[in-house]
Amino acid sequence: MDVYKYLINAKRYDYKCFDELKRLLKDDKFKEVILKGIAENKITGFSDELWESIQKQNIRGIDSFESVFRDGANIGYCTVASKQLSYSLPYCFLCGGILPILKGTRNCPDGSHTWISYNKKIIDTTLMLIIDEDYSSNIGYIEENRYDPSIDDIYVATKEFTNDSNLKR
Repeated sequence: MDVYKYLINAKRYDYKCFDELKRLLKDDKFKEVILKGIAENKITGFSDELWESIQKQNIRGIDSFESVFRDGANIGYCTVASKQLSYSLPYCFLCGGILPILKGTRNCPDGSHTWISYNKKIIDTTLMLIIDEDYSSNIGYIEENRYDPSIDDIYVATKEFTNDSNLKR
């Protein structure tokens, strides 16, 4: 199985957001865990539907939220990218903890990491993967905190702005 073709949308294969995943897949142990997860339907790449919601975001200061991924600006900025992507989801949690395989990478000297929990899945904006939470320990995720952003009025207002198609440039 060509793991790259399965996990990386063909139209976006050259996006720099996949650089970290491509680098990690060179490690045979990591690749084996990912292939097993794919075979068990526990791991996928970002769906066309998720990419559509990324494209639809009303965001200021940059061309589009998708350009963040095209340029690889998600790598090393998991908290910002996760929070921004969460605006496209109806209800989710922002989670923080450790992902040991990221230790020593850009902005991640100790493996600290942020991801989204949505429908019992992890959406990881650094690895660009969607992983069943019950499989996440196979990859090494250690959740230390979970935050419900919907309790924050500023988050809710920003989410409404981000998804207001009348404001899209």
